[in-house]
Amino acid sequence: MSPSHPRTDRHQATRDVLLAGFLSPLVLAGLRSESGAPLRSASLVAAVVLILLATWSLALRRHHPVAVLSAVVAAALVLDLALGGNSGALVPQIAVAVYTMALGASWRRASVIAAAAALSLIVSAAVARRDAGVATVVSLAAVIGGATAVGLYVATRRAYIDALQQRNLHLERERALLSQQAVAEERVRIARELHDVVAHHVSLLVVQAGGVRVALGPDHPARPVLESMAATGRQALDEMRRMLGLLRIGETGSSPGLAPQPGLSDIETLVAQTRAAGLPIELSVEGDPRPLPVGVDLSAYRIVQEALTNVIKHAGPARVRVALRHGEHALEIEVLDNGRGNVGAARPAGHGLVGMRERVALFGGELVTGPAPRGGFSVLASLPLDSLPR
Repeated sequence: MSPSHPRTDRHQATRDVLLAGFLSPLVLAGLRSESGAPLRSASLVAAVVLILLATWSLALRRHHPVAVLSAVVAAALVLDLALGGNSGALVPQIAVAVYTMALGASWRRASVIAAAAALSLIVSAAVARRDAGVATVVSLAAVIGGATAVGLYVATRRAYIDALQQRNLHLERERALLSQQAVAEERVRIARELHDVVAHHVSLLVVQAGGVRVALGPDHPARPVLESMAATGRQALDEMRRMLGLLRIGETGSSPGLAPQPGLSDIETLVAQTRAAGLPIELSVEGDPRPLPVGVDLSAYRIVQEALTNVIKHAGPARVRVALRHGEHALEIEVLDNGRGNVGAARPAGHGLVGMRERVALFGGELVTGPAPRGGFSVLASLPLDSLPR
């Protein structure tokens, strides 16, 4: 059972008090002797006190269910055996007490306690009313058995709902952890790719500085500057290699590659390879392309690549349209398919959409993904170009 909240406990206590207050006048109204004649004053006072004590004990039923049931049954036995009957006035209290007891007990324990209560009441009724017949036995058994069955059912239902809630909480935490892990993995992958881009260009600078230094005479004033540039470049490469070693912990092949990463100039090759895999693709380029920084160029290529990979994995038989729009202020990338909605692309285990979001966020852009109005799935990414040279 899940832990209760103090406010919930107060509400339950208030309801129990109201229940006792509601039952009290109802059960007192029918007091009479077993023969039908009015009760004598002493017997009436004793019966009233006993019934009220049994009724108001229900206010404690959630905290002491077995004790309250024992008190109510004991009051019914005293009414039958010592005060001339009237145990029937406590039937509602008995039903409530049995139901509450069954809520917090196993089915075996609840069955034993309910059977003991029923047997005690049946025997006392038979002793007090010698003409008590099958109807009395059946009615008592039905009340106590029904209350026990309802209590066990409600307890099982509450346990089932509580288990579902706990499972949902566990799944939500697991999804959050998987999502965080996917984001971290994508950021590491993007960092590795950007390292390769920067390392490639720094390597070129070192080689060029070294070449110019060799071409100059030994007394040329620019030679020390070029030597410093080459040394600084080599130091930067060493530092980046060490940094990349941290990103590659747990991976094989930790040596960084210095080959240039792909860009938009390689999109046609990517489209051709995807067509060869059996996916019909239409490629369109709008606007006037201009040179892009290598990081933006690489991210644009990867966004298209990951969007096409998602289509192949999740869309089923589909056609795809890839549009590159070179605007004055932004580069827009749209990948639209007419498949079955790409429903699996947003699962936490898939890194496609996570990678796109991280790449777009790296440059302060926007990414919109979801089902397309006419069916299929749409990926629309916008990479701002305002800060780039024109």
